[in-house]
Amino acid sequence: MLNRDEFFENFSITENYFNSTGLKWETLEEIYEDYIKIIPHLEKKADDFTFKLIDKESVHSVRRRVKKPTHLIEKIIRKGKKYVAQGISVENYRNIITDLIGIRILHLFKNDWIFIHNEIINAWKLAETPQINVRPGDYDMDVLRKDMADLHCEIIIRPHGYRSVHYLIEADMGKLNIDAFIEVQVRTVFEEAWSEIDHIIRYPYDIDNPVLNDYLSIFNRIVGSADEMGTFIKDLKPKVASPHMDKYIELDNKYK
Repeated sequence: MLNRDEFFENFSITENYFNSTGLKWETLEEIYEDYIKIIPHLEKKADDFTFKLIDKESVHSVRRRVKKPTHLIEKIIRKGKKYVAQGISVENYRNIITDLIGIRILHLFKNDWIFIHNEIINAWKLAETPQINVRPGDYDMDVLRKDMADLHCEIIIRPHGYRSVHYLIEADMGKLNIDAFIEVQVRTVFEEAWSEIDHIIRYPYDIDNPVLNDYLSIFNRIVGSADEMGTFIKDLKPKVASPHMDKYIELDNKYK
């Protein structure tokens, strides 16, 4: 059972804020107890998904997590009014909150994403259109939309510079009669570094802090440049690799 007073203290939730959401504490207790029972099944599904992807082409690494019970309840309270409007209850919370299982797939080079994209859409059933999140100024949007037209993805411009491709996958839980989804995020290792730091610094209570946002925006532009440089070096390597290396070394020494 959740201890209401301890929970509010640990997550800095006031009685006034909780009351303003319209949530009932008894509903949260029911969700909490039900969620604890299904966690082992979600953990197994997360492991299965990870094992199927870890050795695929262009995958650098895969991270997985199943949301902690207390974090689930905190999220429901933080977004209380939104979830109350959806009639959240122990019967439907697994359909409303779609990130109970979270998978993060990292790749090294920006254009390697397409290989991972094809693996996902061919192996699993999507619950919604994939979302390509981009930073303003990263691309000519008309060109990007034209290039992505055949992939049937939604392009979303994120003012704070968040970059990632999101997939929502239906989690087949077999005969367990458990409704659940898998939220998959695909990004480069540089994008992951920025996103992790941004999340630690800004979420959930400093999202609109102008000073922090300015510095994180600078960091975000550096990350974008690093990804461009990685792709450039990857494309450059075949042109300067052996057997033509001697010629490039000779030219390089000549102009040093």
